[in-house]
Amino acid sequence: MKTKTKPAKGKKKRDDRPINDLQRRFCELVVAGHKAGRAYELAGYSSRGVAADAHAARLVTNGKVAAYLETLREAASKAADFTRDDLVGYLVQVIKTPVGEVGEKSQLAQRVKVDAEGGFLVEMPSKIQAAKQLAEVMGWNKPQEVKVDLSEKLQDIIGRVRRS
Repeated sequence: MKTKTKPAKGKKKRDDRPINDLQRRFCELVVAGHKAGRAYELAGYSSRGVAADAHAARLVTNGKVAAYLETLREAASKAADFTRDDLVGYLVQVIKTPVGEVGEKSQLAQRVKVDAEGGFLVEMPSKIQAAKQLAEVMGWNKPQEVKVDLSEKLQDIIGRVRRS
């Protein structure tokens, strides 16, 4: 017979707890521009390298962490006076604007050089890079699976212990 257990009086359920200091620092570092795995390390978690990447990928799917990340991102975009929608619009413009239509005064012109004949050479952002960034911003990419194989290291440790 199965029985349901109730949390002890006075104790909060796991879902009722606010995010902790490490999670808060992780979110701040991600919004500041660090990759999730590096932010995980810098926040003070003990995992490093591939393990930190895996833990960070799991942490960003935590509902409260994801909500806090979104709150920080919204605050940052308001402070920068450049919203997520502005970024999406810019990326779409990069992708859709024909190269021949980008002039020296275009907001898409990254670099303008005057050639020997007095004409302009205009460099615009990469359409492929803009498409990749748009897919990331819109969440169109599948989450990346990180496989961590600790068995080899464990075998090395066991071998060393046996030899000593």
